[in-house]
Amino acid sequence: MKKSLALLLGIGLLVACGGALWYFLGRGSKDQAPMAVLGELLAGGDASRFYQGLVKGKELLLQIQGGVNWPLDSPWDSDGPALLVTFGIYKPTTNAKAVVAAMNEEIEKVVKGGVPAEELARTKTKMVSDLYSNLELPLNRATSLCLAQMFTGDAGSINKLPATIEAVTSEDVKRVAATYLTVKNRTVVDRRPAPPAEKKADAGEKKAGQ
Repeated sequence: MKKSLALLLGIGLLVACGGALWYFLGRGSKDQAPMAVLGELLAGGDASRFYQGLVKGKELLLQIQGGVNWPLDSPWDSDGPALLVTFGIYKPTTNAKAVVAAMNEEIEKVVKGGVPAEELARTKTKMVSDLYSNLELPLNRATSLCLAQMFTGDAGSINKLPATIEAVTSEDVKRVAATYLTVKNRTVVDRRPAPPAEKKADAGEKKAGQ
């Protein structure tokens, strides 16, 4: 699963890019909701830690995206083990090693200091808002209901997700960051385009020089 998802990162891009992936237990685990919140906190939009720290702050990246089961699913629409995925495009003035080191700094801040109450509340509010927006579309709502029924035997379990998200605490986020966002549990993909091939001399010019 790691390899197949990693291969999706950077396809078709002509700039240097990379992704970092962390594995965790996923659905049925007590850490599913805290990991979803952590993924949103770190990589969910312009207010995320990685965006503010690596795009705005250190100016290493041009963009950063990610989250649990990103980009294929939401944190709630898969069964079994899952991945917290990040994808970024880094500037030509830096490299993947510097980017990963900066990401580790942001993760350490969470592990050691937790998440301020205001930031955590904002993150969870955005997650609930995104959940409702997604469910407003009939096809998305039908898909989520079907998956919930298949995975849990209770289609109505999706109605419990807002409360599940709201129940996540700063200590929960600290715990899962320390448990799963480790070097040993991480896969890094660094995709750099090959340098442009040297232009071949015109055949006619070669002949003229002979």
